[in-house]
Amino acid sequence: MQYAAMTRRDLLSRLSFGLAFLPALAFAPRALLWSLLFEPDAPLRPAKPLPPNPFTRDGKALVVMIHGRDQAAMLAEGVALLGGMTPLALAGKRVLVKPNVVNNRPPPSTTSPGVINAVVRLLQIAGGEVTVADSSGMLRFPTSENLSETGVRRAAESLGAHVLALEEHPWVRVEPSSAVASPSYLVSRPVYDADIFLNLPVVKTHQFAHYSCSLKNLVGIVHPRDRPSIRFLSGQWHERIAELNLAVHPHLTIADATTMMIAGGPTSGTPAQANVLLLSGDRVALDAVAVALIRSYGAWPKVQGKTVWAQRQIKRAGELGLGVKGPNQMELLVRSLEPQDVEFARRADTVRRDVMSA
Repeated sequence: MQYAAMTRRDLLSRLSFGLAFLPALAFAPRALLWSLLFEPDAPLRPAKPLPPNPFTRDGKALVVMIHGRDQAAMLAEGVALLGGMTPLALAGKRVLVKPNVVNNRPPPSTTSPGVINAVVRLLQIAGGEVTVADSSGMLRFPTSENLSETGVRRAAESLGAHVLALEEHPWVRVEPSSAVASPSYLVSRPVYDADIFLNLPVVKTHQFAHYSCSLKNLVGIVHPRDRPSIRFLSGQWHERIAELNLAVHPHLTIADATTMMIAGGPTSGTPAQANVLLLSGDRVALDAVAVALIRSYGAWPKVQGKTVWAQRQIKRAGELGLGVKGPNQMELLVRSLEPQDVEFARRADTVRRDVMSA
């Protein structure tokens, strides 16, 4: 497997990150230092098999792009366009919802509490036993405080859902046979043991990964020792992110682009009020639409200069069989709950043309 060579700009950017990262460890929480220095006891488990995608039509993965201002109504309409939640058979199952709680900042750094609340309510109505869980960026620990300060804990617990900071819980080790850049790594046991896994990322840009959505959000279920940021000089950030998706697989991804990030990131950046949710049973197809949505604002050079499908996270994930490999394997459904919204209609057309170009 050949990976793209690191550019001089990327090298300087990673060196700058390293110079900031290493001194910051001196002030890091003791729990983080302990986790980096000492590897936990973790049983070896096989990578989970990729479940069939029930949200398809005529053999193509569906991606829904829903626009509006009422998050609960958007979610309900988006799920209906996918075909409903019945195929997941949620009644009595342990459902783990993984938002993006990278730090204690509001959206677009983190997933909107309103979106989380609407998702938890929907899952509970379908009979699921819901847990909301994440592990923040390493220098942003402890996650428990971030869950409270962002409003995520209140959004989930107000409905009776459980809330977990994953670094406080056990791990399992997986060694996916097709992984090259990340052949062995530790994954959160609560995520691994869940019956149903929902990925709930925010759509945003990222200094090193170029963008962050469904694929990148799963870095938060991986032990700090095995995250790409520990290997900040590596030129394989994108490929590592894709390979960290081999351990467990979301049954459904709901990406929050109500307030998205169009430049900077991942902990802070330029916001845009897109008022959009993306939904799909295929994380790669959804990421392709997320990148096209970011590109439609023209504010982030790191995702320009190549097609959506040539973005390295997406390309490697397709090679690994984690989702679709191109536009001929997916269908984009667009719906607005706002009457005669000309600006959204134009943006949606731009996204469609971009994502459907090979």
